[in-house]
Amino acid sequence: MGKVRIITDSNAALSAEVVETYSIEVIPHVLRVGRERYDETPDFSAEQFFQVLRENQVGGRSVLPEVEAPNINRILESYQKVGKEADQVVAIHMSGQLSPMWSQSRKAAEMMMGRYGIRVIDSMTASMGLSKLVEMAAKAAHDGADLVEVARLINGAIPHLYVTFFSETLHYLERSAKLGSAQSVLGTMLGIKAMITMEDGKLIPLEKVQSRDEVVEKLYNFTVEFSNVEDVGVVQHHYEQTQDDFVQRMKEGMPDIPVRILRYPPSLAAHLGPNVMGVVVYEGLV
Repeated sequence: MGKVRIITDSNAALSAEVVETYSIEVIPHVLRVGRERYDETPDFSAEQFFQVLRENQVGGRSVLPEVEAPNINRILESYQKVGKEADQVVAIHMSGQLSPMWSQSRKAAEMMMGRYGIRVIDSMTASMGLSKLVEMAAKAAHDGADLVEVARLINGAIPHLYVTFFSETLHYLERSAKLGSAQSVLGTMLGIKAMITMEDGKLIPLEKVQSRDEVVEKLYNFTVEFSNVEDVGVVQHHYEQTQDDFVQRMKEGMPDIPVRILRYPPSLAAHLGPNVMGVVVYEGLV
């Protein structure tokens, strides 16, 4: 057949139109809150996720959510499904530092070796960063690129994706950023908004910000420092006005660069918490 199909996971901020146009197979993450597990489907919003968390935190209990991969059989089903239409598969997943999906997908791919040509890629990013890579891969495959060409394109694009977020709490980062609980409690008590970046697939707190007005300016300055900005995406939760202010700032300062408004996936919210604003920049291949 020689055709390449793309697999990703539900952390990718893909539109239903893109998924359908390129027949992208999306494997849902599983969000564990206490003893309950929830599939990350398009119908399970960040707001629903936080409502579930609040219900589990009744009585002052401290419940940190977990991002899980589905069981190996569910992932094998996805490989078998796309294998009916193509003999080459590229799977691109949320950063392996934030989710076990990449490692679980690799195990499934190893079990399928010999039936298809397979590449499983750790995107080292999340949300729009992941969706940007998946769209690039899907378009390249649609245009006739083979397995090696698609994998080379994506591996070359990963270093050109940059992500930064602001979060009003460090509590959710305790596990993923390996913060001590004392650090997160202190940050919450002082009302500090943390600037968080991604390095080598990890979320790392960089600096403190006190006001939402400062958030807009810092995100804008982060974006314009790149000389060849090709794509910008915004993710937010309860930062609607700040998002609008940022978009307006971009229209004034970088009018030729479109800004995409993206949904906040629960698999990212589990690491950053509520009240978040973030920007993903794709620098483009020069």
